[in-house]
Amino acid sequence: MAVGLVASAGGGSGASAAWVAPPAGGGHALFRWINGHPTPLGDAVFGQLSGLGDGLVAALVCTVLLLARPRAGAAGLAAFAVSGLLAQALKRLFDAPRPPAVLDHVHVLGQALTAHSFPSGHATTSGAMLTLVLLAWPRAWAAWLAAAAYLLAAVGRVYGGVHWPLDVAAGLLLGAATMLVVWRASAAWPVARWAASPGWARVAGMGTLVQAGALGLGYRIQPSTARPLAVAMALLAALFVWRCWRRRDGCQGMV
Repeated sequence: MAVGLVASAGGGSGASAAWVAPPAGGGHALFRWINGHPTPLGDAVFGQLSGLGDGLVAALVCTVLLLARPRAGAAGLAAFAVSGLLAQALKRLFDAPRPPAVLDHVHVLGQALTAHSFPSGHATTSGAMLTLVLLAWPRAWAAWLAAAAYLLAAVGRVYGGVHWPLDVAAGLLLGAATMLVVWRASAAWPVARWAASPGWARVAGMGTLVQAGALGLGYRIQPSTARPLAVAMALLAALFVWRCWRRRDGCQGMV
């Protein structure tokens, strides 16, 4: 069994759930296999890619897509919000300890977090985003590369010592399932009419610039090792908005 669940009743007011760490030979073994062999290259790659699952990074990407691919952007923002709320609710429900709270000698990238492990919020975001790019651009090789990057971002949460493999698997499934449902629903949304309105590009552009400014000017990205990624994405987003506003025909279809 990968994880045990113990329910304890308190004072007749109901039961509260608390997770017990995976036993040796189960979740521990897989965690140790991924986390227990760090290298400088692994630290550099996962230290940056894990930041793709950060909430503000995902919101920024979706807001940029509002300008270039309105349906993808709208569906992405909706799925990100819904899956994020579900993940946070599950975190509070299970209140699972993270590896640094249970194990010794954990290799950690960034801050050593200890609580609310299940499911992984970063993996939930990554699952939604990798599903989005494959749905929006099913035949584009760049979309498959982006999907692979999001998958590695999720795995990086185990490599970085802040989640169990089960947390990441559950998060990926939650994010992907939410995105599939929202994408199907978005086919009926009047996105083309929204995007044709005079203020669409202005509002989406300003939203992008606000998020880019926050991301590039001191936002505490998780993990903190992904700070260079945050700055790079903020600059790229701002440049994209500048190019959009300079084009007379708008920027739909630019990505």
